[in-house]
Amino acid sequence: MPDHRTLIRFAASVGKRAIPGALVALLAIPHAEAAHPVAPSAQQISEYESVDETQRIKLLIHLARSGQQDLAAELLRRYPLSGPHAQNRTYFIQGLIMKADGNLTGAVKVFRAALANDPRLTLVRAELAQTLVALDEDDSAKHHLELLASEAPTQAEADGIRSYVDKIDEKSPYKFSFYVAAAPSTNVNNGSGHSTVYSPLFGSNLTISDNGRKQSGVGVLAGVNGAFQRRLGNDFSFVAAGNAEARVYNDSTYNTLSFSQSAELRYLLKRGYLGGGAVSSQLVDDDTLDMSYISYGPRVSARLNLSGKDVVTGSSTYEWRDYSGGTSSDGTAWLNDAAWTHSFNSALSVTLSGGYDDVKLELAQNSYDSWSVGGGIYSELPHGITANLNGEVKFSEFDDTNLLAGIVRKDTRYVAGIGLTKRDVNLFGFAPEIAYTYVRNASNISMFDYDSHAVDVRLTKDF
Repeated sequence: MPDHRTLIRFAASVGKRAIPGALVALLAIPHAEAAHPVAPSAQQISEYESVDETQRIKLLIHLARSGQQDLAAELLRRYPLSGPHAQNRTYFIQGLIMKADGNLTGAVKVFRAALANDPRLTLVRAELAQTLVALDEDDSAKHHLELLASEAPTQAEADGIRSYVDKIDEKSPYKFSFYVAAAPSTNVNNGSGHSTVYSPLFGSNLTISDNGRKQSGVGVLAGVNGAFQRRLGNDFSFVAAGNAEARVYNDSTYNTLSFSQSAELRYLLKRGYLGGGAVSSQLVDDDTLDMSYISYGPRVSARLNLSGKDVVTGSSTYEWRDYSGGTSSDGTAWLNDAAWTHSFNSALSVTLSGGYDDVKLELAQNSYDSWSVGGGIYSELPHGITANLNGEVKFSEFDDTNLLAGIVRKDTRYVAGIGLTKRDVNLFGFAPEIAYTYVRNASNISMFDYDSHAVDVRLTKDF
């Protein structure tokens, strides 16, 4: 188990004022070994009744954390907390009591209930993260630890929490996960929203084939992820990852089976890393199971924690692309992206992103340069709802005249999405998530002008 003293120091901000003298007697009661209520004495009751609720809460927390959870439970039962924050405070203390009793699953449930009411409860989030680590729910634990790092009052404490995340990865270098989702879409093939395209070669409109028009469908998306991470001395780490994903629709024409892999050696900085490695991806023909597409090439990446609240990431990939069906789409692609994330607190962050792609293919009319800018908002709301909002605008200009349309193609692609997670619903370690995405590709050639609506329903570990 990694050392989490940094996290404890950060989280334990419940106040340092001394508990009134007469209440010290309560702390001297021997630890209870039986799961039966511990009856406080008449003097202890008198002293407990004489202090305000703030002091009672501090005492209950201390009792729950010092092995006297049965006494804390009995006092909480006899004297329920009151006031506008009573429910969340009660959840927190009940969670500490369950945790002390070894009921970690129950503790997670009540900690999540408190955060569902108020996602700004940093102390509750810290206890939840520690409990998830004890349950080996590392993905969920890391999600909360990253949020906590943004709430740290000093850079040193933020670095300590991120170091704790690294140690979680070290204790379990192999990671595997899977996902299954229903994926209905109004445009599974990114087909045109028009029925004709004008061709100067023929001096008239030509009909776009049925396969070129947008088709709706309901499918199932399923995939598996695998990852490996190993620390190499003090300065380096090695990271490798792979993914296999299948999309199966009611019309098998649009079925896909894809794979991707990456491997990277990272030089560890004090607040981030510089990485270099390689990536590859493949697409398998659904009918013949032969490789229909393959790409491969080097990649460099970087992450820099500017502060506890600001993180900058970026990557640059150069890849070769090869299609088995013909050479017109073969070529190279240089893909670049960068993002800056600022966290206002552990429940609210914003991300700004940008990218540049230079794609050079055998057929010049399919080659293009593109620039993109995007943004996102992560917000944990009351009632256990987490909202992810994202949007992007991408402008692409192609290199040569489209042979059919007689003009140089120019596209502007707008993407907007919203994802909602019910984070206080725990289904075997997952939370339900639903995402909606709208895409509008505005093109000066009607063959490539389309829009689509898509819904994705799945389970997630990020809650």
